[in-house]
Amino acid sequence: MYQTGQRWSSRNEPDLGVGMIVELESKSFTVHFAESEIDRHYSVSQTSLVRRTLTEGDELYFQDEAFVIEEVREIDGLVEYFIGDDWIEESIIQFPRNDKNEIDALLSLSPAKRMWFDLRHQTLNHQSKLASSEVRGLMGLKAELLPHQIYLAHDIANRPKARALLCDEVGMGKTLEAGLILHHRMLNGLCKRALILTPTNLQHQWLVEMLRRFHQHFSLINETAYEESWDEDANLFEEQPLVIAPIDWVAGNGKAAQQMLSADWDMVIIDEAHHLSWSPEAPSNGYQLAAALAAKSESLLLLSATPEQTGEEEHFSRLQLLDPESYHDFSQYQEQQADFKQAALLAEQLLPLTQGKEPEARPDWDKWFAPYLKEVSSKEWFQSLNTKDDETFEMAVQDAISWLIDRHGTGREVFRNTRAAIGGFPDRILTHYPLTPNPTHSYSQDSVFPQNSLEQAKWGEDPRWEWLKEFLECQADKVLVICHSSDMAQWLSEQLTFAGFQSADFHEQMPLIHRDRAAAYFADPDGAQVLVCSEIGSEGRNFQFSHNLVMYDLPEHPDLLEQRIGRLDRLGQTQDVKIHVPYIEGTVQERLYQWYHLALNAFCHTTPCGDKVNHTFKDSLASFLQGNDDDDTLIAEAKAYHQALLIQLDQGRNRLLEMTSCRPERAKELIENIEENASAGLDEYIEKVTHAFNIHTDRIEKEGDESEWFIRPSTDMMLEALPGIEEEGKTLVLNRRKASQREDVAFATWEHPLISMLMDEVHTFDSSKLTASTMPIAALPEGTVLIESLFVIEASAHPRLKLSQSLPMTPIWQLSDANGKFLHSQFTPEKWADRLKSVPNRVAEQWVAALRKDLIELLQNHQLNAHEQARPIISQAKHEYQRKWQGELDRLIELQKQNNQIKDEEVERLENNLQEGLSRIDDCQIRLDAIRIILTTKP
Repeated sequence: MYQTGQRWSSRNEPDLGVGMIVELESKSFTVHFAESEIDRHYSVSQTSLVRRTLTEGDELYFQDEAFVIEEVREIDGLVEYFIGDDWIEESIIQFPRNDKNEIDALLSLSPAKRMWFDLRHQTLNHQSKLASSEVRGLMGLKAELLPHQIYLAHDIANRPKARALLCDEVGMGKTLEAGLILHHRMLNGLCKRALILTPTNLQHQWLVEMLRRFHQHFSLINETAYEESWDEDANLFEEQPLVIAPIDWVAGNGKAAQQMLSADWDMVIIDEAHHLSWSPEAPSNGYQLAAALAAKSESLLLLSATPEQTGEEEHFSRLQLLDPESYHDFSQYQEQQADFKQAALLAEQLLPLTQGKEPEARPDWDKWFAPYLKEVSSKEWFQSLNTKDDETFEMAVQDAISWLIDRHGTGREVFRNTRAAIGGFPDRILTHYPLTPNPTHSYSQDSVFPQNSLEQAKWGEDPRWEWLKEFLECQADKVLVICHSSDMAQWLSEQLTFAGFQSADFHEQMPLIHRDRAAAYFADPDGAQVLVCSEIGSEGRNFQFSHNLVMYDLPEHPDLLEQRIGRLDRLGQTQDVKIHVPYIEGTVQERLYQWYHLALNAFCHTTPCGDKVNHTFKDSLASFLQGNDDDDTLIAEAKAYHQALLIQLDQGRNRLLEMTSCRPERAKELIENIEENASAGLDEYIEKVTHAFNIHTDRIEKEGDESEWFIRPSTDMMLEALPGIEEEGKTLVLNRRKASQREDVAFATWEHPLISMLMDEVHTFDSSKLTASTMPIAALPEGTVLIESLFVIEASAHPRLKLSQSLPMTPIWQLSDANGKFLHSQFTPEKWADRLKSVPNRVAEQWVAALRKDLIELLQNHQLNAHEQARPIISQAKHEYQRKWQGELDRLIELQKQNNQIKDEEVERLENNLQEGLSRIDDCQIRLDAIRIILTTKP
C-alpha cells in the first residue's frame, strides 16, 4: 500500500501541507512535509493520513513551470502524470493548489444532509479557538488544576527545548507535571515519540497515570515483554511511539540499550534521577544510558525529590545531562550557586514585606542590594522602596523580587515546589495498635509479612484480622486498607464481604477496567465502605475523598510507605489523614513500626531522606529487624542522622528557586483560562456530532458544564472505533472535580481523544463538503438559487513557530444569490441555518448537475471575495505575531544583560523564528472547504 515517493496529507495536522514518503520500513514509514520543514513517523496501521493524487485536467508544477495533466496512470503504487511529451512521477512534482480544480472536485461529490455544512462550520470555529489558545495541551488533565503544576508545565512546555530537572517535594505531583509537559508538546505538534524510564517498582504507576490522566497509551517494554516479542530483525523500541521501560533492566541489557538508543525520541523522561550514580572515574551504566539519550533527544525531563542527596558533584553531573554547555565547569557552577544563594537570601528577606508585615524601621536598601546596586539604583521600583505609601511600597518590594527572579531564574533548568511554599496539605494523625500474638503466629515472627509463612486457611486466625473487623464496626467513614500482596487484598475483601461489610478489592491481578469499577464503587457515597488495595495495585491512584488509612502490614522501604500515605495525603484532601497501624508484638512488623515512627517520623511527615538513612544503616537495620540489635541505640543514632539530613536540606532550601518555580498570579491567569475554555460549548457539540455519526448517546443528567453523557459504539455508526470508549460504553463527564474523583468515567474536554477524532472525521468526511437544502421564504421568488460557502485561511509552518496562536485555521462564511450579490452581512450562520429544510440526495444531485457551470463561476466570485475578507484577518494576525514575539525578543535581550545563562543562540533562534513566522503568514492559503446550495420555496 505504501511506497516511497507517494504523496499524503495528515487529517490530524492539515496545516503541515502535503507530504511525501521518504523512508519505508516493515512496520513504519517517514513522511517529509516540505512546506513545514518537518518529518513525521507513522505506523503502517495508522488511519490519520489521506492519499493525495491529481486527475486529468488538473494543473501541476514541474521545475517551476505549470502543466495541465493529460493522462494519469499508476505503476507499483506510484502515480505518474502525462504532461506534454513525457510521463513524470508524483515524487518530483510540486503539488498544486488550484481554485478551479478545488471547486470542480467539490461539485463532483455526492451531496450529504444539510446539517453537515453547519457541523463543518462549527467544527472549524472550535478548532480555530483551540489552536489559538495559550493553554492548549493543559486543558485535558483529568485531575484538579493545581497552580504550581500548571505554571511549571506551561513554562517548560513552551520552551524551544523542554529540558528541566523537576525536584518538587514528595507528594507535589512530579509525575503529573511531566505528563502535562509531554501532553502539551504532543498536542501542539512538538513531540511524536516519547520514552519514560522509571525504577522497576514505578513502571505500572506511570502506565496508569499516563492513561488515566492524559489518555496517552504507552507500551510497557520490560524484560518479560522484550523476551516475548524478541525478533532479531525488528526493534521493539522503534515500533512503539510511546514507551515506558525500567531503567535498571535496560542499563544491564546491552542489546536492549542499543536498540533503545538507535530509536529516535523527541522527549525522554527519567524518574528518580538521583539514582543515576556518577563519578569521574566510573559513571554507572544507568548514567551512561541517560547521557546517550540526552545527547540525541530534543527534550529531557529529570525527576527527583532529593536531587542533591548524593552530593553536589553528582547533582552537577545530572545538570550536565540537561545542558552540557552551561554546566561544563564544576568550580564555575559553585561560584554561580553562591551568587544565586545570596540572591535567595535577599528574596527571603523581602518576601514578608509583600505580605503586610511592616518592618520596625525601613531597611538600608543600599546595603541590602549592595551586590546589585549599579544595576538597580536607577530603576523606578528601587527608588520607590523609600516611599511612605504602603501600597506603593508593597508593589516596589514585589517588583524587586520579580527582578531577582528574572535575573537568576529565566532559563534555569531546576524547578522546585515545596509543601511549605505551596501549603494546603492536611495533617497526619497516627494511631498504632499493638496486638498480642497467638500460637499460630509464633512461627512467623521473623517474617517481614507474617501471612507469607502461613497457609491461607490460617489467615483468619491472624490477630490483625480480628482487629480489622472490630475497627470497621466502629467506623462510619470510608476506609482505605493497604496490604502488600494481591492474594491478601483479595482474601481480606472476600472475608469482609462475608462479614457483612460493603467491600471491594483492588490489585494488580485485576484488569484495569475492573480496577476502575472498584475505585468508582468506593468513590460512590452509597458504595463500598472499604477498599482493600495491594501495594502495586494502588500505585498511581488517589483516594483523597477518604480520610482513614489502615496499613494491614508495613512495607520494607520508606518510599513505599510514603507512597501508601500519598493515596490520601494530597492537595485536595479536605480533612486530616488518620493513619491506623495494627501490628503483632514481637514481630518484624513491630520493629518496622518503631523504625519508621521513632527513627524517621515517617508516618506524620514526608521522608525525603528515608532511603539514605536506610542505606547508611543497612546492616544494623537488618539485624535490628530480626531482633538481634540494641533497639534504643540504633534508633537514637538513626534519628539524629535523619534530623541532621533534614536540617541540611532545610538550610539548602532556596526560596528564590521556589519563587521561580511558581508565580501565583500567572498561574491563576492560566487556570482561569483553562476553566473558561476546556469544555465551553462542548455539551452542544457532543449532541450534534454523535448524532451525525450515528453514535449511541444518552444524556444522563443536566446540561452545560454539569452534563454527563453515556456513549457507546452502535452497529450502524459511521466509524470503526471510538478512542477512549470501550465496547460496553463509557460515561463522559464535563465537570473536572467529579471526573477526577471517579476512575470509571472519562473527563470530556476539547482535548479528549474522542472529541479530537470526531472533529477530524468531520473534515475528512468528503460528502459533508457538498450539501443542499430548501428554504421556505416569502420575501424571495420561489426557485431562487442561493449559495453558501466556507473558505479557510491556512498557514503551513513548523509547530515551533506557534503560528496557529496568531493565525489558526480560520473559516470564512459567505452567502450570495445566483447573481453574485452577497447577503451574509444580513444574517448570522446560526439564524440562517435554522430556516433550512433537507432535500433527498437524488434531488440535490440533479440541482448540482443543472447548475454546475453557473456554480463554478459563482464560487470563483466567492473565492475573490474570500481573499478580500481574509486581508484584514491576515494583517491582524501578522501584527499580533510581530507584537507577541518582538515583545518576547526584547525582554530576552534585556534579561541577557543581567543573566549570563541566556545564550546568544537563544536570542538568534527567536529572531529567526519571528522572521520565518511572518514570512509563513504572508504565504498563507485561502482554500474552499464546503458548499451548500439552497433553493427557496413558498412558506
